Amino acid sequence: MQKKVQRNKSQCTDVTWAGRADCAQCAIRSRVLFADVSNEELEHVLLTIDDIAYAPHSVLYQAGEKGDSMFTIRRGLVKLVQYLPNGSQRIVRLLKTGDVAGLELAVGRTYKHAAIALNETHVCRIPKTAIEHMGVDHPHLCHQFMVRWQRNIDEADRTITEFSTGPADVRIARLLHHLALPGEDGHCQVMGREDMGSILGITTETASRVMADFKRRGIILESSNQHACLCDITLLHQVANS
Repeated sequence: MQKKVQRNKSQCTDVTWAGRADCAQCAIRSRVLFADVSNEELEHVLLTIDDIAYAPHSVLYQAGEKGDSMFTIRRGLVKLVQYLPNGSQRIVRLLKTGDVAGLELAVGRTYKHAAIALNETHVCRIPKTAIEHMGVDHPHLCHQFMVRWQRNIDEADRTITEFSTGPADVRIARLLHHLALPGEDGHCQVMGREDMGSILGITTETASRVMADFKRRGIILESSNQHACLCDITLLHQVANS
């Protein structure tokens, strides 16, 4: 009688690595890159996807770096940064739950930006080879790529039209409204004042002053969530559209 072999789970010494991702049980299954792929198909091709947790300010990858993986954001906030000749940074896009970092690897070999976690962030690291393999066997995956490329274009438009125009308080209100967490009663993801200034084109001091003013006016309230602030969405919307 053949003895049954017990298969042990993979182990890793990297404390940021939580293990192999269980895509079929993913809480954001309908929002990820493989939303159109059946669970049966996932079991056969997605064996190398890792679930990784990044501490605030951790770097996922650097601009110009040769890449071999894309990253689906499961929870948290990631900034995509370009550095100016004088060494200063400009945040060109914010990635939230369901977004993909490193999407440019689908048509190239290097990352276009630096990707940095703004708060505690959980991602699924997807090898480029897995994407290529699924692209051959599952052509409908192209639809999800198109959805995300269009989302990137929409975010670029938002940066130009909403985050770069109007008074500082209006820009910050628009940003906080954009960072509101779905279904969490007014909680908005938080980011540092310097990062706010970088994406909105204002100084750190101005961002700090406006945020303090929002607290005095009751637009921002106290919250027990260290990764989010509680906002009065009605007042926030009024300022954002003033």
